[in-house]
Amino acid sequence: MLKKTFLQVACLIFLSFSLATQGFAQKDNIAQIAIDTVRSHVGLPPGVEIKFIEKKESPVPGFYSVKMVLATPDKEIPIVIYVDKAGERVFLGTLVVKGENVTRKEAGEPKPRKVDPALLEMERSPFRGPAQAKVTIVEFSNFHCSYCLKSWKQMEGLLQKYPQDIKYVFKHFPLQSNGKAWELSEMVAAVQMVSNEAFWVIHDFFFSDEGQAIINNDREQLRLRIEIILKQKGFDMKPFQAALTAMYGKARVEEDVAIGAKIGVNATPSTVINGNFVRGSLPEKTIERHLGR
Repeated sequence: MLKKTFLQVACLIFLSFSLATQGFAQKDNIAQIAIDTVRSHVGLPPGVEIKFIEKKESPVPGFYSVKMVLATPDKEIPIVIYVDKAGERVFLGTLVVKGENVTRKEAGEPKPRKVDPALLEMERSPFRGPAQAKVTIVEFSNFHCSYCLKSWKQMEGLLQKYPQDIKYVFKHFPLQSNGKAWELSEMVAAVQMVSNEAFWVIHDFFFSDEGQAIINNDREQLRLRIEIILKQKGFDMKPFQAALTAMYGKARVEEDVAIGAKIGVNATPSTVINGNFVRGSLPEKTIERHLGR
């Protein structure tokens, strides 16, 4: 019976090894054997975490099915491998029984990586849209990123199209810890002390063609330009000036960068939509799927 079952197995890599010298209590360490096999024989990129999900009887007699998740920066990829009950043989690959891909059925489909909304501290950041919107989008961005500019242009259109359905939260994430991008992020963050509305006026300016043309100007020129715009729009400049003196903008940027680093942000734009992490530009179809369109 066992031989017959093995003849129905396709595309399998057979790994046979002795674990006696490794000190495993084999009855209790099937999951650890599976995890160690994946680490040893699958070329995983740096930073990928392996999470054990469950162990159960396998369709192959004498073997367990061990389900794990490979947690990448933006996805959770489920995998299943098969370990014999003695902990000496492992099948790593695809099990097909009577024409059915059993491994895929047991594993399921990849899913976006989940992020606990509490980690994002959204209440500290500027936002657009209603607080109780159907879709909440938190974007880590910076004004020196052309992909962020493109992402914002798309988002701006969607906010206009679905004004009651999307809440958009902005997080600063300059990719260098100093230099022009960081300086500009600090100054724009300081504008938040004037008001949420004032922040968006300056945000929109620096994501315009005119604003992009001056983002590499020196700090003093950028500060003066921000003050001119605030004055023209009727805002009080004093909170902005006080925030710069108190280094409030620097503190806010550091907080956003720390939050981003904690959840795995390493490039901009990076987005969390209703708790799902998306690295790179957020596809419009993904947003509309969350909207139920």
